[in-house]
Amino acid sequence: MHLAPLDNSVVFKKLFRDPAIVTAFVKDLIGVDLDITAENIELEKQFVPTVGAVDIKIDIFVQDPKHRLVIEIQRQRYDYHADRFLYYHDVAKVELIRSYQDYRFGHTVYTIVWLPRRTRDPFLQHSIVTTSLCSVTESGEHLPIYPHRLYFLNPFYVNEHTPAGVADWLRLAVESITNPQHPTLNLERPILERATQLIMEDGITPQERAQMFEETGYENHLQLRYAEGQKAGLEAGRQEGMQAGLETGQRQKAQEIARAMLAQGMEPLLIAQVTGLTPDEVAKLGQGRA
Repeated sequence: MHLAPLDNSVVFKKLFRDPAIVTAFVKDLIGVDLDITAENIELEKQFVPTVGAVDIKIDIFVQDPKHRLVIEIQRQRYDYHADRFLYYHDVAKVELIRSYQDYRFGHTVYTIVWLPRRTRDPFLQHSIVTTSLCSVTESGEHLPIYPHRLYFLNPFYVNEHTPAGVADWLRLAVESITNPQHPTLNLERPILERATQLIMEDGITPQERAQMFEETGYENHLQLRYAEGQKAGLEAGRQEGMQAGLETGQRQKAQEIARAMLAQGMEPLLIAQVTGLTPDEVAKLGQGRA
């Protein structure tokens, strides 16, 4: 057995374009039953006309008569910002409003974001983070007026509180990345066995493999640019610091000379000309001696 890595969007989409996989995964995570076939799943979905100021492209878009699902994978560690995915979530809701005569959404929108690597953001160092519109009465009663939800999933933070069904999917992701040849998976579940077969290295087509390499090359390019940017920033900071230190030292030396000349009773204007200090600076040094 050798699994292809689910942190590559080509492999990720290969898995989640399967209706049975999406249905089982959503049931484990959200608890809803989807009524879908392959025709209900779109890859690289774009809304026409564009909604909002940014023309977004959704990795995996699923819709049945009651539910609308947006599934995203964070490709590079440099493109992540929580507000970006909230925008995707909101656009998927707003697009449902077709006219001013009917403001009902008609579908419950769920946005699921996979973060396939560890993060420095303490807010996302969890296996599941759920954001919802929480309606609360004056007495503290919670009302399910708006059922839409935004999920962040990070398989690297599975713990004892992670629901068992969801943990199976998260472990599949982790094992495909960190232990692809000898993965530890719950293959007693037929749907996990199906998922495993879908992302086997032997099942990757030549076209898919070329796309995988292209994405990997692009990410390596971004990593190189990121490292070069860091190095350039550090070097610029070092040079700036050296220059600032040199200027501070020269200024302190000029002040010492000015104090010595003041002690000899020399004219402040002459001292300013000799040291390069301003007349006001020389005057302040003189006041300090008084």
